[in-house]
Amino acid sequence: MLTVQFLSPSSVRLVALAVLALLLSVLPGYAQEATGRVVGTVTDTQGAAIPGAKIAITNTGTNVVSETVTNSEGFYQVLHLPVGTYTVTAEHQGFAKVVTKAAPLDINQSLRMDVHMRVGSVKETVEVQADTAQVETINAVVGGTVTGKPIQDLPLNGRNTLDLALTQPGVIPIASSDIGSYGTENGGNADNGYGGISVAGGRGDSVTYLLDGGINNRVTSNQVVFNPNPEAVEEFRLLENNYTAEYGRNGGGTVSVVLKSGTNSLHGSVFDYVRNDAFNANDYFDKAQGNPRPVLKRNQFGGVIGGPIIKDRLFFFFGYQGQRQSQVVNQGLVTTYTPAQLAGDFSTFNSGAPDPYVQCFLTGTLGLNSSDNKPCSGPAHTYYQPNPALAAQAIIDPTTINPVAQAYIAAGMIPTSPTGFVFPTASQKDNVDQIVGKADFYATRNDRLSLSLGYKGAIPV
Repeated sequence: MLTVQFLSPSSVRLVALAVLALLLSVLPGYAQEATGRVVGTVTDTQGAAIPGAKIAITNTGTNVVSETVTNSEGFYQVLHLPVGTYTVTAEHQGFAKVVTKAAPLDINQSLRMDVHMRVGSVKETVEVQADTAQVETINAVVGGTVTGKPIQDLPLNGRNTLDLALTQPGVIPIASSDIGSYGTENGGNADNGYGGISVAGGRGDSVTYLLDGGINNRVTSNQVVFNPNPEAVEEFRLLENNYTAEYGRNGGGTVSVVLKSGTNSLHGSVFDYVRNDAFNANDYFDKAQGNPRPVLKRNQFGGVIGGPIIKDRLFFFFGYQGQRQSQVVNQGLVTTYTPAQLAGDFSTFNSGAPDPYVQCFLTGTLGLNSSDNKPCSGPAHTYYQPNPALAAQAIIDPTTINPVAQAYIAAGMIPTSPTGFVFPTASQKDNVDQIVGKADFYATRNDRLSLSLGYKGAIPV
C-alpha cells in the first residue's frame, strides 16, 4: 500500500533547508584534484594570436565535450578534466577548422595543445597528425606517473599496485615496525600497503594517499585505507616535491590513484594469477635444516567490466578480485627445554656442564654472575634441592616444581625437544574479496557527478 502525505508550505521549506544542509555537508570542497587541464594558444601561420576562436575539448572515450573560447592573446584552458585521451578542435571565421591528434591527459597534468590555423573555409577540416609534446612546461610539480599499461604489465608479487611507486626515484619501502603498530585487516597483508613508503627521505607515515581525489589515509596510522587491485586502476601519480597548493595535507609526498571509468564501448578483462610451492625450489636455510620447502598456495582471480548506461552521458565500471591463500608459516629455530630440563635436570645445560645460574639459585655459592663474571653470592634456595650434591649439579627436585607448571608439562603444553631447539610451523589462510565500483554522470558539458565505491573483506576460515 502506498501512502501519500502532503506537507504545508512551512514544512516544505524546512525539508528543503534540511536537504540543502545535508548536501552542503557531503559535497567536497575544492581540495586535492584527481583531474588535469588542457591549455594552449591558437595562432595563424604567421604566429599571430587568434582571439575568439571556439575551442572544443573532446574525451575520445566518452565523447564528452568541454567548450571555451580563446582570449585576446589567443590563449585557452579547460580545467578539471578527468584522466583520459583528448582531442582539441579549433574553429574561427575565415580559417579552416583544425582537429588535433588525440593525446593522453594524466593526473595533475597541464597538457599543452597549441593549435596553428590557416586561412580557409570553415567547412574545411585540417587534421593534425604530429604528436603533442609531452614535456610538462606549466606545472612545476616534481613527480612521476604510472599509467594503466605498466600497472597491468609489470610483475607485482601480491598485486599491490602501490609497489609501483618504488619505480620512481627517491622512493623506498618502509617496514611496518619503523612507523609504529597499526590495525589492518588480515594481519596487514599486501592489500593494505604493508608499512608504506618513504619519499625523498620523508617519514613513512607522512604520505598522503588519494583515491579519485578523496583522502584515502587511515585516521590512526596515516597509511592507505583502500588499495584497489591493478586491473581497476587507470593510473596513479606520485608527487614528490613542489606540488601545488591543493596538495597540502602531509609533507612526505602524495600518491594519487584514479580508478578506471566506463566509456562508450563495453570493455573488460578476466584474470587469474597463481603462486604455488609446486613451482618453487627449497630455500637454502630450510634445506640445511632438513625442512621441506615452504608451502604457499595463492590464487588471485577476478575481472573488470565497464561501459555505457546512457551513451555520452552515464557510464559504469565494476571490478572484483578474490584471493584464496594457504601457506605454512615458520618462525625459524626457537630455543626450548629438553625433557631432562623439564624434569629439573640442568646438569648438562652449559655444553655438558651444569647451568651456573641454576647452581647459583640452589646453592648461593657456586656458578658465575651473569653481568660481571664474579662468583655468585646469593642466598641458597635449599627448598628446591635439599641434597647439596645434586644442587651442585644444578638439579632441581622435580617434586618442588609448581603444580600449575607440572600440569602444563603433563599436558604437553610446553614445547620440548631432545636437542633443545624446535622449528615451529603453522598453517595460515588469507582469503579476501575486493569489490570496486564507479559511476560517472555528465549532467551538462560543465557538470559531472562521479561516485567511487570500494569494499574489501576477509572471508572467515
